[in-house]
Amino acid sequence: MADENEKSGLARRIQLRSADRSMSRATASNKRQQKDYVAIMVEHLRDNGQLICISDDRGFLETLREIVTGTLKMPASCLYVSSRADMVAKLSRQAVERGKAPLVLIEQQLNGRDLTFVVRVLKNAFPELKIMMLVREADRSRFVLLHESGVDACIVRPLDGDTLLEKMALTIRPNEQVERSLEWARTLLEKGEYLQALQNCTQALEKQSGSASILIMMGDIFKAMKEYEKSADAYRKACGSSGLYLEPLNKLAELYAERGDTAKQIEYLEKMDELSPLNLDRKIRIGELSLKLHQPDKAKKAFDQAMKLTKRQAGENVSCVAYRVADLYMEADPLMAASFLQRGLDARREFWSQEDIATFNRLGLILRRSGKWREAADEYLKAITVSPNDENLHYNLAMAYLEGKELEQARASTLKAMALNPDLPKKSSRIAANLAAVFMSTNDKMHALPLLRQALEQDPENEQAKELMAKVDNADAQEGRQGS
Repeated sequence: MADENEKSGLARRIQLRSADRSMSRATASNKRQQKDYVAIMVEHLRDNGQLICISDDRGFLETLREIVTGTLKMPASCLYVSSRADMVAKLSRQAVERGKAPLVLIEQQLNGRDLTFVVRVLKNAFPELKIMMLVREADRSRFVLLHESGVDACIVRPLDGDTLLEKMALTIRPNEQVERSLEWARTLLEKGEYLQALQNCTQALEKQSGSASILIMMGDIFKAMKEYEKSADAYRKACGSSGLYLEPLNKLAELYAERGDTAKQIEYLEKMDELSPLNLDRKIRIGELSLKLHQPDKAKKAFDQAMKLTKRQAGENVSCVAYRVADLYMEADPLMAASFLQRGLDARREFWSQEDIATFNRLGLILRRSGKWREAADEYLKAITVSPNDENLHYNLAMAYLEGKELEQARASTLKAMALNPDLPKKSSRIAANLAAVFMSTNDKMHALPLLRQALEQDPENEQAKELMAKVDNADAQEGRQGS
C-alpha cells in the first residue's frame, strides 16, 4: 500500500511539474492553427447552415453576397437579408424550424435604434444561434457587455472580404482540436480522473500555446485537486491570453469566494467591472460584499453606480420603445415620428454618446423636410455637444441655418465643417453645391467658385451648381459693364 501511495504521489508530482512547464511557456498571444476558412463555410452551408443578415449597410451586404455567391460558390438562397430589426426573430425561428443552423449578423445600431437588447431575446429563444454583432466603433465596454449577453463575435467595420470570411468561419467552427481536447478533459474531470485530465490539457497546451480555454480548464482541474495556488495561477495566465478577460477573472472571483477570501473576491469582481461596467448585478454584488467587510464608502459607491446604471438602462429601454414607435409613424406621419425620436433622445439625455448621433441626424432631417429648420438646428446643436468634431453635424447645421435665412450662422457652420474635413466637398457633387450655396448667399464668390467647379466636375448635370455658376458669370459680366 505504501508503494502504491508513493507511486501515486510520484505520478501526481510528475504531472504537476509537466503542467507547470507548459503553463510557463504560455504567451499572451492566442495562436490559431491555419484553417481553410472557405472549406469551413462551404461545409457549414451545405450541412443545412444558414446566414441571416439584418443590416442597411449596402457596402457590407454587397461584400457578404460576394463571399456567398462568389468566393464560396454557394446559391444566393443561403443568405437572408433584411433591413428591419423586427425580422430577425422571425427569420431565425423559420430557419431553426427547417432544421437549419443559422449564423446571424445583426447591426448594433439600425435606423437610430440600439439593438443590443435583441441579442438576449434571440439567445434565450434560440440557444443554438451563433450571433455576430456589426459595430462601427471598437468600444471595449460595449464589446464586453455584448459577449456577456450572448454575442459570439463582434465585427468592426470597415473590413475586407477575407477578414469577414475568417471571422464567420471561426465563429461557426472554433479550433476543433482544442475543442476536442477540452471536451475529453471535461469528461475526465467529471469522472474524477484528474491526472489524466491534466495530462490531456498539458499536451493540448503544447500545441496551442497560450490558449485561454485550456488554461481555464487546467485551473478547474487544479481546483478539484485542491491545488488552489496552481488553480489561481492558471486562471491568471488565462487572463493574459483571453482578449476580454472576463471568464478567467470570474473563475478567480469564484475560487476566492469558495475559499472565503472576500477581499480577493471583490478585487476580481472590480477588475471585471472595469472591463464591463454595464453589468448591474455585479455592481450590487460588489456593494453587498463591501458591506460584509465593513467598508461602507466602497459599498455606497458601488450602489450609487448601480442606481445610475439602472437609470441609464431604463432610459435605453424607453428610447428603444420610442424609436420603434417612430419607425411605425415614419411613412404616415413624419412629425409624429419626430416627436417620438425626441422623446427617445430625451430619455437618454444624461447618457448621450456617439451611438445617438445617427438619431439626431435622422430627427434633424425630418424636421427640415417639414419646414422646422429652427427645431432641426436645435437638435444638431445638441448632437454637437456630444461630437464636436463631426463635420457632418456642422454641415447639416449649416443647411438648417441656410433654410432659415440665418446666413452668417450658416456660413460659420460651413467654414467649421470644411475646417474639420477639407475633403468634405469631395463626398458628392450635391454636398459641394450645397456648400457653395451657403457662400453665394453671403456674396462670398471666392469660396463659392472652387466648390462649384468641383461640383460640376463630379457631376456636369448638377442643376443647382449650374444655376449658381450662371449667377457668378452674370455677376462678373455686370461688374465688367459697370467697370467700363
